[in-house]
Amino acid sequence: MQLHMNLPTSRIAAGASINVRPAPLLRTAAPKRVCKHIVRAENNPSTPPPSSPSPPPPPPTPAAPTVTEVMGFSGAPEIINGRLAMLGFVAALGAELSTGESVLTQLGDQPTLIALTFVLFSAASLIPAFARRKGDAMGPFTPDAEMTNGRFAMIGFAAMLVYEGIQGIALF
Repeated sequence: MQLHMNLPTSRIAAGASINVRPAPLLRTAAPKRVCKHIVRAENNPSTPPPSSPSPPPPPPTPAAPTVTEVMGFSGAPEIINGRLAMLGFVAALGAELSTGESVLTQLGDQPTLIALTFVLFSAASLIPAFARRKGDAMGPFTPDAEMTNGRFAMIGFAAMLVYEGIQGIALF
């Protein structure tokens, strides 16, 4: 908007125009609201008490053992050898009593069947070792008794082989 005003010439040249804008309206700020909240704790018997914190999660299960860990000095090889010695000792004695042949003769007659039996028993013995399961006692059958019986079976089987090798005949 342009206004032509008559101002003294000393200040503004004649015929000059001045742009005049109206001043902005001053707005007064609205009063700030102040809110007060009052909180009171009450024992309300109708609401259940807060539950106790949940127990911590169980520790993570260990990873499956490697072949090196199982076949190391952890006892698994001795258990497997003891089981095979118990099986071999009882089977050899039974076969000697029924046929009269020595252990080496029996091994020469059925090498595949005997080897397959030993492989199956070895695999069955390794499964609990890889699953990290310890043997539980069942009456008189405890892991310590199995270890002791396996050691005696190893000694007995070795003694039977030595005797038959020296004598050249079956034990029974």
